[in-house]
Amino acid sequence: MDRAYSRTRIVIMLSIILALIMADHLRSPTFAFNSGQGNVETALSQRDETACAPCGAPCPSTRD
Repeated sequence: MDRAYSRTRIVIMLSIILALIMADHLRSPTFAFNSGQGNVETALSQRDETACAPCGAPCPSTRD
């Protein structure tokens, strides 16, 4: 009996689709921009080393 919808065939096809989606996502300009690699200044690439918070926010005592 040849089943067209065997579990193995479905898992393989879904894995191939997921791999294609991830490849497209990782190569997209939006992903590069959000990662700080889009040749644009982002919050990730502008972090101040002297800031109190890990996100780069200034210390409460230095705010006006």
